[in-house]
Amino acid sequence: MTADQTACTAAVLEETPDAAVVSNLGTASYHLAALGDRPRNFPLTGAMGSTTPLGLGLALAVDDRVTVLDGDGSMLMSLGALSTVARLDPPNLVVVVMDNGAYETTGGQTTLSTEVDFAAVARDCGLSAWHVDGDGAFREAYADAVATDGTGVIACEVDPGRPEEYPPLDYGHSYVKHRFRREFVD
Repeated sequence: MTADQTACTAAVLEETPDAAVVSNLGTASYHLAALGDRPRNFPLTGAMGSTTPLGLGLALAVDDRVTVLDGDGSMLMSLGALSTVARLDPPNLVVVVMDNGAYETTGGQTTLSTEVDFAAVARDCGLSAWHVDGDGAFREAYADAVATDGTGVIACEVDPGRPEEYPPLDYGHSYVKHRFRREFVD
């Protein structure tokens, strides 16, 4: 059984409507954009491997809730970031790894995520972590991760596949950056 990536992304926005959401290039950003554009969305188009590190930096800089929507391929590129996240352990950060087993954006090539238990790695680093494979389990784990005293990590098994329609991400990166920054500057 696997979770539906759009439903899980919607659950993040429902549970934490004021959260800053940093999304991985491609599929995660398209699922997020399909649910509506908002100033607190920061899609990292073209920045594979940078989602969790950027989310960590943001969580350290602000008191607001920060949720990272990372992908398995991206997390594999920056797996060592989990040890830094654990060392700093900001209580306002949740990292979600949407594990579809594929580099979906570049053509669906298989990742090595079947060889890595992301939740176990996060726990070994000292973080609270959950592994889920269904929509209800995701909602429950996300609520628990938000309520935990430190950073929570959720490894969520989702089916490979792109959204049926790609919402336009046709604005410039500069616009998104400045709009996002204005959300946190007094």
